[in-house]
Amino acid sequence: MKNNIKIFVCLVLLAIGCKKPEVEVTPPTLDVVTISEVSTATARLSTNITDSGNQNISDYGFVYSETNASPTLSDTKTSHGAIDPVTPTPIAFTDVIQNLKPNTTYNVRAYTSISSGPVFSNAITFKTSDIIQPKIRTDAATSITINSAKMQGTLEAKGTFDITEYGIVWSSTNASPTTSDSKVAKTGNVTSFPSSFTFEITNLAVNTNYNYRAYVISNGVTTYANSLNFRTLAITQPTITTDIASNISINSAKLQGTVTGKGTFDITEYGICWSSTNTNPTTADAKAAKTGNITTFPSAYTVDATNLAVNTTYNYRAYVISNGVTTYGNTLTFKTLNVTLPSVKTDAVLLVFINSAKLQGIVETKGSYDINEYGICWSSRNSVPTTADSKASKTNNLVVFPTIFSEDANNLTANTTYYFRAFVVSNGVTTYGSVLTFKTNPVVLPTLSTDGQTVVNDLVRNLNGTLLTKGSYDITEYGMCWSFANSTPTTADSKGSKTGNPASFPARFTIEANGLQGSRTYYYRSYVISNGVTTYGSVLNFNTGKN
Repeated sequence: MKNNIKIFVCLVLLAIGCKKPEVEVTPPTLDVVTISEVSTATARLSTNITDSGNQNISDYGFVYSETNASPTLSDTKTSHGAIDPVTPTPIAFTDVIQNLKPNTTYNVRAYTSISSGPVFSNAITFKTSDIIQPKIRTDAATSITINSAKMQGTLEAKGTFDITEYGIVWSSTNASPTTSDSKVAKTGNVTSFPSSFTFEITNLAVNTNYNYRAYVISNGVTTYANSLNFRTLAITQPTITTDIASNISINSAKLQGTVTGKGTFDITEYGICWSSTNTNPTTADAKAAKTGNITTFPSAYTVDATNLAVNTTYNYRAYVISNGVTTYGNTLTFKTLNVTLPSVKTDAVLLVFINSAKLQGIVETKGSYDINEYGICWSSRNSVPTTADSKASKTNNLVVFPTIFSEDANNLTANTTYYFRAFVVSNGVTTYGSVLTFKTNPVVLPTLSTDGQTVVNDLVRNLNGTLLTKGSYDITEYGMCWSFANSTPTTADSKGSKTGNPASFPARFTIEANGLQGSRTYYYRSYVISNGVTTYGSVLNFNTGKN
């Protein structure tokens, strides 16, 4: 028992001797709160726990209030939860607080929660940004027509929020038009400033005053720019003048006009109208038209008036159609010509041969109509030849006067007198020139000579001849013919020949006569064939020796 008491006493004394002394509380320390990235509804709060103290931190963050100068945990706060006691300091933390009111002052403190109570940093204040609307300007209208205009604006600055819509509003009755009036818009944010925009507005009323202004919508708020105005144009018709007629013939003329101004609408047709009875002709009379718009002014044009009456006075004027309305120019007159025939001259004989000739004529003037045919006619029997006799002609129209022409008269008879004259056909009428004559050349035969012989041996001789002149036709064959039985040998006897026309005259030639018989007297002579006719030279002879 005494031992147990001793042990108890010892334990009590031991317990009393081992009890730790009581420790003083050291709270965490917080750095100054910094504010950044302040907007109309948000701000970034940052600070550091520079010393964790000697108690466990169960939570930390920021408290803020717009009314409490020293906000507490009862105000709005952010929370990051407990911190591991072994986490080294400083411990940085940041929060972006949201849903703030624009243009409002807020008080904020950092806090830590420990068992002995919250520890706060010093309070600081910041103010959220005010909401700024986009800045916009209305610019001058351009390209104004009778029913359209280009309206323009410029976004000069963005403002606080993104832009969701911008455009132009207009009205002919409201001096300060709104989006409840007529409008045209673009949607989507704009990121570059200043940013100009243009809309082409159509379906406007003619000759009407319009008020318009630019607008922009941001964060649901519509901002309007200054109001401007413009007036659509009145409808004007094109202007046109009638010009002098030219190239007047018996049944046609070139008529001219000039469109001097466009007017409001595109041009659909323009031309010339004319009449021999109506002093102010219209498109209901005869007309020649061109279609399509004109873009350059003044614009002169020419049309052909055809199928006119001969020797007749016509009234004419230019016209133009635009938007269904016909506008006329001044009225002028012209008179078609009387009918005239072309004039032609029989001019000369250029070349004459035995069976052909080259004959020349001149078409001196055109006359009223185009020329269909012109040429030369001839006859050896008719002293006043016509196109029913022999003729040579051309059928192309002539545009230059006078025109000299020549024709070949072929298949003529040699040594014959022919009558000829030039002619021209226009509008079915044949006009003749004066009659002239020529005579074809007579046929001239070639001339030749038999020149002698040279002995090769008793039974072979070289026979010589000369072609002295060609005659009228080319030579087709020439040579020597010989015979001991015929004292006037021909090509039906023995012969030696050459073919083709010699290049020049006189032309000497030699023919070898071989296969002769001995003790014979041979007769020989030269010959030439031209145009199928055989001409002979003089006859000579020689004697062969004995066999």
